[in-house]
Amino acid sequence: LKSPRWAVAYKFPAHQATSKLKDIRLQVGRTGVITPVAELQPVECGGVTISRATLHNFDEIKRLDARIGDRILLERAGEVIPKIIKVITSARTGKEKRFILPRQCPVCRGPVSKEKEEVAHRCTNLSCPAQIERSLLHFASRSAMDIEGLGKSIVEQLISNNLVPTLDKIYLLKKEDLLKLELFGSKKAENLLASIQKSKDRPFWRFLFALGIRHAGEKAAQVLAERYPGIRELSKAKKEELQQIREIGPIMAASIEEFFSNKKTKELIKRLEKLGVNMSEARRKKKPQILAGKRFVFTGELDSYTRGEAETLVRELGGRSSSSVSENTDFVVRGSGPGSKFEKAKRLRVNIINEKKFRELLGR
Repeated sequence: LKSPRWAVAYKFPAHQATSKLKDIRLQVGRTGVITPVAELQPVECGGVTISRATLHNFDEIKRLDARIGDRILLERAGEVIPKIIKVITSARTGKEKRFILPRQCPVCRGPVSKEKEEVAHRCTNLSCPAQIERSLLHFASRSAMDIEGLGKSIVEQLISNNLVPTLDKIYLLKKEDLLKLELFGSKKAENLLASIQKSKDRPFWRFLFALGIRHAGEKAAQVLAERYPGIRELSKAKKEELQQIREIGPIMAASIEEFFSNKKTKELIKRLEKLGVNMSEARRKKKPQILAGKRFVFTGELDSYTRGEAETLVRELGGRSSSSVSENTDFVVRGSGPGSKFEKAKRLRVNIINEKKFRELLGR
């Protein structure tokens, strides 16, 4: 029985502890968002030693009235994420210091701005090393350009040595550049350069996702690549046109239009295009559309593919993937440990297949 009326669910209280707020440090994300992080006096909470906790944004600091030197109460939200619940004001000595809102980026000293409709404060310098570092990590990630071997430690070295001041410079790296870095030998350098060159031929949607457009994730990138044949057509699209696409709302549409109208974005795309990075679907050889018109939903863990890889295979063969089961679903692919989608598929009498049958449908 899925929802027995006689059952009672109990939620255990979160583990809590007190500590001292030693400092508030600032982190700069890929899109320039500046996030305050609390540096705490190490304390054990729920079997884990905690020394840092996110403060989310500057409004949260104001709401808590958190000051450096304060005694604070924290808990592990969901038994995982440390969160400051409140400040113990009764423990104040008068030596606590108020946090001053930054006017400059803590990394590049560039200007900081805050849009009216947003809570976040952002560094507006697109050449900020912190933004480039996180942008490059995102660009090289498995779901984006999938550059094997380009991990955090290597990216940090590339940025600190000013070898990749902009994303396109990753494609201009030479073997002698890499050999100057720590832990790089001849073979490792050659493998990374080969992986970088191989990434030029990734599908168009992966390139769109790799660009890191605000509010547009992996699924949105796939939808856009299906609708527009290449970067030139997409970059001319206005928000009113983009909103006509079912999966794209007004905020995402405005963000996409703003991204492609930015002068630096246009310059970056031109440079990447000259370097031979794929920016259209036409360049790729289209596979036989043997799954045309078929809708798939995946539940549970597959042995041969990740969820993203399986969904990509379906799209390449003409099918569509969805995150929810409905009467319009043609196949629910069941892996190990299926969830509620499996139960819903049974109720709706949708065709449920295992991974072996899915591979047969793919022609493998």
